[in-house]
Amino acid sequence: MKWVIGVSTLLVAVAAAGVAKMAKGKSAKPSSTDVMKAVSYEKHGAVATDVLKFTDDYPKPIPGRNQVLVQIKASSVNPVDFKLRRNSVPSFMLPKPKIPGADLAGIIVECPSSSSTQFQVGDRVAAMIPLTGSRWGSNAEYVAVDTSLLAKIPDNVSFESAAAVPLVSLTVMQSLNKLKKKPQPKKILIHAGAGGVGSFAIQYAKHVLGMETVATTASKEKADYLKQLGADVVIDYHTEDFTAIVQDYDVVLDPMSFLYETKTLKSNVLNKKGHYLNIMSSDWGLTEDGKEKSYGAITGWHYIKHKTMNLLTRGWFVPNYDFCIVKPNGEHLQTVMDLLGNNTIQPVIDSKFPLSKLADAHAHLEGGHVTGKTLTIHRSRWPVPNPFAPPEIPSYYVFNHFMGKREVVGRFLFPQCFIIFGFARFYLQSCDVDRMLIELLIVLEALLVPAAAY
Repeated sequence: MKWVIGVSTLLVAVAAAGVAKMAKGKSAKPSSTDVMKAVSYEKHGAVATDVLKFTDDYPKPIPGRNQVLVQIKASSVNPVDFKLRRNSVPSFMLPKPKIPGADLAGIIVECPSSSSTQFQVGDRVAAMIPLTGSRWGSNAEYVAVDTSLLAKIPDNVSFESAAAVPLVSLTVMQSLNKLKKKPQPKKILIHAGAGGVGSFAIQYAKHVLGMETVATTASKEKADYLKQLGADVVIDYHTEDFTAIVQDYDVVLDPMSFLYETKTLKSNVLNKKGHYLNIMSSDWGLTEDGKEKSYGAITGWHYIKHKTMNLLTRGWFVPNYDFCIVKPNGEHLQTVMDLLGNNTIQPVIDSKFPLSKLADAHAHLEGGHVTGKTLTIHRSRWPVPNPFAPPEIPSYYVFNHFMGKREVVGRFLFPQCFIIFGFARFYLQSCDVDRMLIELLIVLEALLVPAAAY
C-alpha cells in the first residue's frame, strides 16, 4: 500500500502517537453490550461526506486503568482532524475505525476508585486527548480519558467555551514556553490571527505574558475584532507586505509556515536574538492529483541551518528556530480553564454543528477563513427543562453579556411574567429551535422583568 501524506502531517502524527504511547492509563476497550452515538471513518478520503459516518450503535468505551468515562457535551474541530482524515496514515498510528477529534468538554459519569482521587462522578471537565495511537476520539457521545489529561471547568464557563480551547491553547502555551525568559520578549508577530491558534495567542501574549506589541496578519474585515482581543497591529495580508511593516521583532508564532516561513526568515522581521516558532502544519490545499502539499524539505533545511548557526555562534547571527508540536497536558489545561474562569481570555467561536453533521463541520473548516473555532454540539435536541426552573443560561448573565458587564444582577420576578416566560422557553426548547431564538427570549425577559443589583 502506498501511503500518501504530507511530511509535516506525518511528523505530527508520529509525535502524537508517541504521546499516546506514553499515556499513564491503559487503553479503553469497546463494550460488547452498551452503545453510543459517534462519528467514525474506516478509510481515508478528501471529501468528508464520503468517509465520515454517523451511527447511534457504536460500541461504548470501557475505561482502562487511570481513566474515567466522560459524557461529552461539546467538542471542537481542528485542522489536524481533517488532515488526518484525508491522508492515508498507517494503521498502527491511526487504528480503524477511527473516531476523530481531540477537544472535549463534558461530565464524568464513571470514575473507578483506582483511577483518581482528584476527580469524581459529576465533575465538569475538559481535555485534549491524543490525536493518534487510539481508535477513540471526541466526536462521540462518550470517551474514556486519562485523568492526567483532565482539567476542571469553572462554574461560570460553559461546555461550549471549554471545548473551544484545549488544543489551540496548549499549542500556544507550549510554543511560547520555548522562549528565553531573559531578556523578556516584548514584540511578537502572530500569523493568521483570526484562526483558532491565532485568536488565542493574541490574548495570551497580550493579557498573560504582557507583551508590549502584538502584531498579526488577517483580512481587513477582521481587524477591529482582533484589536478588541489585544492586537496592536493588524496587517491586511491581501494588500500589505508584513515584512515591510514588522521589523526587529522578538518572536514570530507561525501556524501557517507553508505560507510565511521563507519570507519571515529572509527578511528583517526578527532581530538576531529573535525566535521563530513553527507550529507544524501543512498546506490546507491539495495538489492536482489529490495529495497533501508539503513544505517539509524547505522547513528541514531552515531548521538545520538555524540550529547549526546558533550552536556555532551562540545566537549572534541568525534567529533561533523551533518546531512546536502540541502535547496533551491536564495541568497546563487547568491553567487555561482558570484564565477562562476569570475572564482574562475569551474563547472565539465561529460556528456550531450538531454531532450528526460533523462532515459539514469538516467541510466548513476546510473552506478556510474561519474566525476562531468550529464546534460540534453533542445532543440531538435541546433539553426539555422544568418550565418553572431558571433558564440554562440565566437571563442576568446574558443581559450583562450584552451590557458589557460581568457582575451578577439580581431580579425581582412578577409571578405572571415568570410563568409566561417559563412556558415560552419550555415550548421553544422542546421544539428543537435554534439556540439563538432561546437566547433572544432570555434577553427579552431580562429587559422586561424588573431587575436590581444585589
